Amino acid sequence: MTAAAAAAAAAELADLANETPPRRLRREASLVADLVDRAYYTLTNAAALAPGEDPVEHFCRVGWRELRKPRPDFDVWWYWVNNLDPSSEDVDPLVHYALVGRDLGLSTRPQPPADRREGHRLPQDRPVRRACLFAGFDLDGVIDDTVVLLVTELARHADVFYLSDGYLPPEELAKLDGITRGAWAVRHGAYDFGSYSMLARDLVGWDRLADYDEVLLVNDSCFLVHPLDEVFAAMDARPCDWWGLQATKGLASTRDNRRNGFRDPIPMDTVRTDLLADFEEDPVYDFHVGSYFLALRRPVLDDPVVRNLLDSVRPQPGKLLVVLKYEVGLTHLLIGRGHDLDTYLPDLLPFHPLFSETHFDLIRDGFPLLKRYLIHQNHYDVPDLARWKERVLVAAPDAPVDLFERALERTAPDDRLRRSLAITRGADGSVKVPRVLRGAAYERKDASVEKRPDVWAFAVDPDRHLLPANSRAIFEAVKDDPAITKVILTRSRRVELTGSSVVVEPLLSPAGRSQLMRAGVVFVESRLRQSLLAPVSTERQTVIAVRDGLLLERTGSAAAPPTVPGPPAHLSEPLHYLHDVPERTMTALLVASDVDRLAALATYGPAPLNQTWQTGLPAHDFLLAPEELLPSDHREQLDRLRAELAGRRLLLFAPSLRLTGSAREPYVFSDAECAALRHWSSRNDVAIGVRPAPGDLERSYTTQLEGMALDLSEQRYPALHPVLRSADALLTDFAGTALDLAATGRPVVSFVHDLPDVEDHLLYDLDHFFPGPVSSDFDGLTASLESVFDQPDEALHERVRDLLVDHRDGASTTRVLERLAAEREAAR
Repeated sequence: MTAAAAAAAAAELADLANETPPRRLRREASLVADLVDRAYYTLTNAAALAPGEDPVEHFCRVGWRELRKPRPDFDVWWYWVNNLDPSSEDVDPLVHYALVGRDLGLSTRPQPPADRREGHRLPQDRPVRRACLFAGFDLDGVIDDTVVLLVTELARHADVFYLSDGYLPPEELAKLDGITRGAWAVRHGAYDFGSYSMLARDLVGWDRLADYDEVLLVNDSCFLVHPLDEVFAAMDARPCDWWGLQATKGLASTRDNRRNGFRDPIPMDTVRTDLLADFEEDPVYDFHVGSYFLALRRPVLDDPVVRNLLDSVRPQPGKLLVVLKYEVGLTHLLIGRGHDLDTYLPDLLPFHPLFSETHFDLIRDGFPLLKRYLIHQNHYDVPDLARWKERVLVAAPDAPVDLFERALERTAPDDRLRRSLAITRGADGSVKVPRVLRGAAYERKDASVEKRPDVWAFAVDPDRHLLPANSRAIFEAVKDDPAITKVILTRSRRVELTGSSVVVEPLLSPAGRSQLMRAGVVFVESRLRQSLLAPVSTERQTVIAVRDGLLLERTGSAAAPPTVPGPPAHLSEPLHYLHDVPERTMTALLVASDVDRLAALATYGPAPLNQTWQTGLPAHDFLLAPEELLPSDHREQLDRLRAELAGRRLLLFAPSLRLTGSAREPYVFSDAECAALRHWSSRNDVAIGVRPAPGDLERSYTTQLEGMALDLSEQRYPALHPVLRSADALLTDFAGTALDLAATGRPVVSFVHDLPDVEDHLLYDLDHFFPGPVSSDFDGLTASLESVFDQPDEALHERVRDLLVDHRDGASTTRVLERLAAEREAAR
């Protein structure tokens, strides 16, 4: 390519980047029209293409981002990694090839060498210097005992560097003191390869890793069942550039590939010499060495392209792209660049050996790890896993299966675990899988089931999988009534509530479906279909949307761009389109006042006004009712928090969800500002407690205020209302929690450092509506805190309370039950 041609190509790429999306799509489609094999792309992507959709346009719009091959000899990810920035989506690789790569003769797919060269040999005259980059993740912010066990075993063979993808309290990281050479907790959201990348690039560094003969990439997805001595002894003696414990051919999405249907083990020597070239012909490359335990030796570690891939790992829009780019992608890149591979298991086994009954045979033969997913995810419906502990002990008598079981009970999605353990093999050899009705099948069955007014179903929140506080308050009011059967429909988290006639079933289970169908009354957070994952009809069942709490921020329908119905075809037609009645998705929506009614309808609608019950929010009773009437777990939290406060007043810091790198970044307190907060809290005998927003795995504010603020997170104090009840004042940006607490008359303060950027996303003007001082800089915050416990602006406070909360008598739950009884009586 001449210099002039290169300059022209660069100019066109830059020009494309500045085009509007529609024009860019048209121009790119014209550039690659002769490079896309339309017949091949249509055949290999039939499920993704809409009827009649142009394959070239589909590839340019989404196909390349999903790594779909435009032709048999163009592998998108291979070209992307070798010739472009794999962390960037600025350039369609095929467009780059059309403008640049074709003239330069750039490689469009791997070309495995015809002859296998001998791989790298580790030193035999001294101990192997080995490092381990260990990727951890725990939703509860815990380093599990099973992880400590695995890391301790790895530390016998390597210098271990641990990174958790999410906040960990200091006492959790301290569990690895003396075991690892470094341990960190940083939220990056890029799965295991994100941790491998951050460790290699930033926390440990390639310069330090240059001192090692071999670097392991290991994650916490497995339990250790055997020591690793035999594995390392065997692999240290083998020449190779990289190795793993085992290889797999196939993904769930490629199960129909005829090449993946082999039934007998294939020796890895045969795979290397005869099959790797054939694998390149698959529309989706799906041969991979398990990335839960990989070892990379110096030829790989010194390869700049491999380093570039590991350095460029970024969060992806879906797990499949994580698999294709990094898990499968690394295997593909290493093989394509000629790096000799080996595996501890001598054969490529059929199907997915770690997700089938073969796994127990492998453990019996010395395989050192047990995949957690086999037990609780059970993708392929392996029967009789209810006996998994017994089966593991037969294969590995010393395995600490009770430790594994406790870890699964805490971390595994409860509904999936229970489904997995319920799969059995019948006497005739057939596998019996619990059948969960969905869609039209559910509707047909539901139509024939009699609804029972004495059966009340309480569905957990579809996001957090916990019972909404308003539902909990209603449950507590009737839990001891034997005339009402209370059905708790759960998801990934266990819910343990006691009372008379209480039934707890997973939502997605035959028993859960049966209970939902017969329930006359159903309580959901707000989103009917998302909460129940079933086409429940409000014509047959009373569905009450309980909500979460009072609202300050636009969410749900209120956050969506406004839509205006189109005009009728002829202006003379009546304007009936302005008066369409929205689909009835609930029987009732609980609200606390006229103003709250408008906010709730804007957020959870569309819904008619007459579907709102102005009873007040039941969870406010947890703030206003006498303490002796609270549930026992709330009283336990109150006692524990009071002991932690030791007589100090509590300033609760409860911000909305803010994540670094997002449009709404958290405020970064300077050292001087942290010192000022510490001085203020000491001078006023106040404890600052941080309550992170649900879904905040980064925990920026907890980290910034570590050492001077109490951790009042959901992990330590599961219920919000005992924490609110303990607060003498609340600091937030614009979390609706402030309005809930304001209903009690206690002071609230708003600190919104980016107010101009977020005020359009709020339901109300904070300066005029918030029941306390509002500041946008730290000086304003300190001024607000200085007077936070003084006599508040009673007029402002009372005005906002009157606008938002009609009832402050602790009897909102009673009103809901009375209204429900009246509605059912009227319907008779």
